[in-house]
Amino acid sequence: MEIKALLKQEKRYLKHCEYVLTNAKVFYWKSSKTENKIDLTSEDNKDLIERIILRQKIGEINKCINGCLASRLQKAAIDPKPYMKNYWNEIIEGFACTKNKYLTPTSFQETFLTSKESSLYRRFPDCLTAETMKNYIIYLKYYLNSLQEYGHKVAIEKTMSNFANDERMKAYYQEPALPNNWPDIYKQIKSLKTREKLLVEKADEEESSL
Repeated sequence: MEIKALLKQEKRYLKHCEYVLTNAKVFYWKSSKTENKIDLTSEDNKDLIERIILRQKIGEINKCINGCLASRLQKAAIDPKPYMKNYWNEIIEGFACTKNKYLTPTSFQETFLTSKESSLYRRFPDCLTAETMKNYIIYLKYYLNSLQEYGHKVAIEKTMSNFANDERMKAYYQEPALPNNWPDIYKQIKSLKTREKLLVEKADEEESSL
């Protein structure tokens, strides 16, 4: 690619990157139920950046869990699709419902797991505090290790038993929910950090050559 085309591509990337980071749409659900645009480059929103980075780590573990669940079912000549949602309901409820008290016996499920009319349907991890996300990662990793050895039924039982008295295994929620396009936002953050690293390495090289 010619230099002019590379420069044009770079400008296009930076324009997209700036737009994504400064026009993030987040959802406030506890009272106002409104979607607002926020600037993630603002220092006021650095907590959201941390939550998005942690959400990426959760997503990576989730992919490993999905792959393991699907593989075990396929080896038994079972179609994974009808079972995956129920497996995940048990995994999520194991973390979110053990120590938490909700308004009604079904409010958590209707908010996050069963009602497609809910704005937070299947978005449980997007609503957690950064500290809760870290603890959820610990929980998911333990479940994944057990799943690889025993299968889902035993894995969820062992996980629940292991964390039964662990006070870290409690869900604390935080507004706003992460943007729906958090994977793209994470991609931009990662790219910027990679560029920053390259600039630092270049500066170090130039300094050492003096």
